[in-house]
Formats: sequence, structure tokens, C-alpha cells
Amino acid sequence: MTVAAMRAAVVAIRAGIFDDASDLSDIDLAGAVPASHSALAPPQRPDRPRLPWAGTNAGGPVVLAVAGHAGAGASTVAVAVAEGLVESRRVQLVDYAQPTRSGLAAASTIELGDDGTGWRRGRRDRLDVVRLARPFADGEFPPPPQTDADGLLVVDAGWPLTQALLDAPGSLLRVAIAVVVTRVTVPAVRQTEHVLAAVDGEPVIAAVGPARWPRAVVGSCGPRLLRLRSRGRVVRVPVDRRLEIAGLTGDRLPKPVAAAGRSLAAFLVPAGPPQSPTPHRGGAERSWTGSAEQRR
Repeated sequence: MTVAAMRAAVVAIRAGIFDDASDLSDIDLAGAVPASHSALAPPQRPDRPRLPWAGTNAGGPVVLAVAGHAGAGASTVAVAVAEGLVESRRVQLVDYAQPTRSGLAAASTIELGDDGTGWRRGRRDRLDVVRLARPFADGEFPPPPQTDADGLLVVDAGWPLTQALLDAPGSLLRVAIAVVVTRVTVPAVRQTEHVLAAVDGEPVIAAVGPARWPRAVVGSCGPRLLRLRSRGRVVRVPVDRRLEIAGLTGDRLPKPVAAAGRSLAAFLVPAGPPQSPTPHRGGAERSWTGSAEQRR
């Protein structure tokens, strides 16, 4: 590139010209930058997205299940975490996927119908399940229904909300406690590393797959995922063939998947007073990927 071409590119970026200019001659080098801007002034960062649960009485921290890549299994993990948390408090599971792409469409055991505010409500044992009743435009996220003062919000982000959060790097853990879901494959961990780059802090990783990671997968991990593995912040979620074929239904989760959900819940939110006389022992059932290597 010539110096003139690079200068034109810098001017275009500062002026917000990205898609419409097909030729350098389309850019007014003299007038693209307003006079009030210094030639060395950095471009303005876009505002962070308005998060739908901001100002909502969630009763506690928001737990956000984010897919590290397409097909990771974030909806299954969100249900498992919500069921692990509902043992000690009121939990509302909110699905922000478009209705036609919802992984929770058949997850309720009782359907309560459209509540008139844009949400379709259901119940799954003691768990409140709400999902969008109609499509919404990208970037327009309705606030979740109000929950009890002592309730907890678990959000299955869905792709539009995930993309909005990733467009604002460093915003995820400032607004929620994040669990990032990934498959134990080479392309999956590579894509998940890009999601982790948008997370400010240390999320928990839900790794769907075998307990022992293949060497090719470990060798493909980026520095963020490797650090989380070394710190024991990776919880294995076993693959269940019935779930892979049938998807989430009103049936109970398989016991190994439910145990992984309790382990994740113990990581994400401190345990509250149990509602049942026999509290679960999620800590004893916790399984970290790579734990054998870490013990050595």
C-alpha cells in the first residue's frame, strides 16, 4: 500500500466510513474528519449494549450461559445450572434465543402460555422457564419478567445477545457471572478463545466431552483457556446421546449432566440455605477436565 492509501484508510475509519466506499476516490480526504477533531484523536468506542436485565430486580447475581461456538450446548448447560441452583432458592431461567431457534422450546413440563408482555412462561418442576413469545429485532432485548426478591436469574443468552455482548469487549463479567460452554474439539476451543477474550475476569468453562482432553485439543487451546484449566475452573459435562438426538424435553436431565450442573452452580453462586432437609453434595460430584494432569 502507498502512504496515500494508508492515510485514506485511517481517515475513513475515523469518519466512520466502512461499507459504502468502494474506491479511494469516494473518500473526501480533506473533509472526512470534522474540524473539531484533532488529526491524532482516537476513534470513539461504541457504547456498550443496553443489557436487558439492567434495573430488573433479579434478587442476586445474574448467571449468564454463553456458547463459545455454534452447537456448544449452552441451553443444556443453562438448564443444568438452573436446576442445580433451584435446590436452594427461587430461580427463573430466561431464554433470549429467537423463538424459532430456542433450545428450551420443549423443556417445560407445564406450559402456562403467553403472559402478554412478550414472554411465554412454563414450569419445569420447581424451575420457572420463560422464553420469547415472538421474534425481536437484533439489538432490541426486552427486559426479563420480574422475579421474587430472593430469586435468581439464569440467562440462556442465545446468539443475538451473545453477539451484542461480544461487541463490547470486557463487558460480560461486569454484568453477570459467566459460564462459557465449549465442546472438547480443536475448532471448538479455538473459537472459544475468541469469546474468552471478551470476558473481563475468570469465567467458568463447561466442557462438553471426555474427561481427558486429546493432546491435539490441548495444543489448540489459547492462553486464556489454558489458564482456566490450570486453575481448575473447567467442569466436565458428559455427552448424552439421548439429549443429542431428542434435545431438551420435559424429562429429567441424565444424572451425570445434572451432577455437572450442580458442580457449575457451586462455582457460580455460593450455596444458600437448602430448601430440602437433605442438601445436595455437589462438591463431591465435581469433575474438572484435566484433573489427573493437575494432580500430577
